[in-house]
Amino acid sequence: MESEFAKTFGPLELSVSKRVFFVERLNWSPFLWSLSLTASIQEGDLVFLYQDARRNWIARAGEGRFHTHRGYLDLKDLVGLEYGVFVKTSLGQSLAVFKPRLLELVNSFNRPTQIMYPKDIGYAIYQLGLKDGDTAIEVGTGSGALTGALAQAIAPNGRVYTYENREEFLRSAKKNVEKTGLSSQVTFRNMDPSEGFLELNADAAVIDLGDPWKMVGPAWEALAGGGMLAGFTPTVNQLEKLAEALRKGGFLVLEAVELLMREFKTETGKVRPESRMIGHTAYVTIARKVIVKE
Repeated sequence: MESEFAKTFGPLELSVSKRVFFVERLNWSPFLWSLSLTASIQEGDLVFLYQDARRNWIARAGEGRFHTHRGYLDLKDLVGLEYGVFVKTSLGQSLAVFKPRLLELVNSFNRPTQIMYPKDIGYAIYQLGLKDGDTAIEVGTGSGALTGALAQAIAPNGRVYTYENREEFLRSAKKNVEKTGLSSQVTFRNMDPSEGFLELNADAAVIDLGDPWKMVGPAWEALAGGGMLAGFTPTVNQLEKLAEALRKGGFLVLEAVELLMREFKTETGKVRPESRMIGHTAYVTIARKVIVKE
């Protein structure tokens, strides 16, 4: 028997969605983002409208009309519906309605800098062991993708302190993180911390710079004993210099990895790897602060 989902959408294939588009310019509030799913859609809630891997959008339930090449949808009709339902446009196109994840919101960010890939972000956060109430310091805010992920990991009682010496990048990152509703967890600092972070006894430090070895000393001073560090480097030469600086600077290098991701087509009877994959993006180095007593 064919499922109702299959009848509505037909056979679906997994592929990488490069971008999620906002259908309107929204006035963001930190209360728009909820870390838990709610039973029904309220007016003003963000919704993720999914047609397929290439055609999906974020909108706000309430007044207004959302237009696609396959008809329009009155956004007020979404209020009161449960997340996960299907709705139809005026021309009969089915769209699934979800609460947007951080991933979808990040895909909508303005990007003055290249953002990190989810595979690298997720692995690093897992290795850092971040949890509610922790303190994380980050240097190299960039577009704020990693900042948002760190904030979600330590919410609601933790804090992220992120450093960026390019003011234009920091302005953009602030606006991006505001879209996630997590900006209340983040302190943005427009300064170079190479002479030292303002924080002490942090649980984790994250370095995403072209010369991360320069931040090893300041990170050691800012971290609590046994605190974790993650560094991201695009080249082997940079990885080598970072690892050497970590070993000389009071850290145990736990690992350095490269993560490769290959998606699969999942249509029944035609399951196979995609022809393209996400290959090298960065080397992820994980280290831990040690204290040597004389």
